[in-house]
Amino acid sequence: MLRYSAIKPTLENDIYILHGATSSPFVRKTWIFLKEKGLEFEHRQLDPLDKSPRFLAMNPAGRIPVLEEADGHFIADSSVICDYLERVHPIPAMFPSDHRQRARALWLEEYADTTLNSLCARIFWMHIIIPVRTGEPANPAEIEAFKASEYPAIFDYLESVAPDGEGIVGGQFGIADIALAAPVRLLDLAGDPLDHARWPRFGRYYDRTIGRESALSIVQHDLAATEAWRTTGQAPT
Repeated sequence: MLRYSAIKPTLENDIYILHGATSSPFVRKTWIFLKEKGLEFEHRQLDPLDKSPRFLAMNPAGRIPVLEEADGHFIADSSVICDYLERVHPIPAMFPSDHRQRARALWLEEYADTTLNSLCARIFWMHIIIPVRTGEPANPAEIEAFKASEYPAIFDYLESVAPDGEGIVGGQFGIADIALAAPVRLLDLAGDPLDHARWPRFGRYYDRTIGRESALSIVQHDLAATEAWRTTGQAPT
């Protein structure tokens, strides 16, 4: 169990518990969001594949992350958690106040959580999880064929909208930036990082986001989680 001290707690005795495997992009997204907010929290491993009665009592959908409040109240789904934390702890703001910019940020968050995550998670599985579970080495030709087929539509789009600065919406760093970086980190963990030469603008933008102190705070933990997947085929315990 790990505890992180707040920079300046918004509420006294308000310590959250973040449940989930740190290799998960949705846990990573929530972790970074909590750190950007300066909120105190503990992390506890929770295997997303182990649908135990305890897990399902926390989230009947059986997905991570789950945020637990001090009074035992549970909140599930990274997008719901981040929205909740924004409303309870509005400073610093991680969502735009302008209605159109907020809608844009929410759309990019959804795009990251679905389309981008599906792509990056597949690469992680092909490099890390499938080999250990099948006993067969990763197939480079299959991986490259998948990338050639699927990468251009997604990363060409992200290249076209990536900002020169940190904030993709209105120049303000926030939820959209965190959500976009979280799944791309899976490519790094898989040992098959994004081709910065082909997508330089998005690559620089990603590097700026994943290099923030909030994102660096999870690096050793997601490396350890990845090694657990690599060697056992199971989430860390």
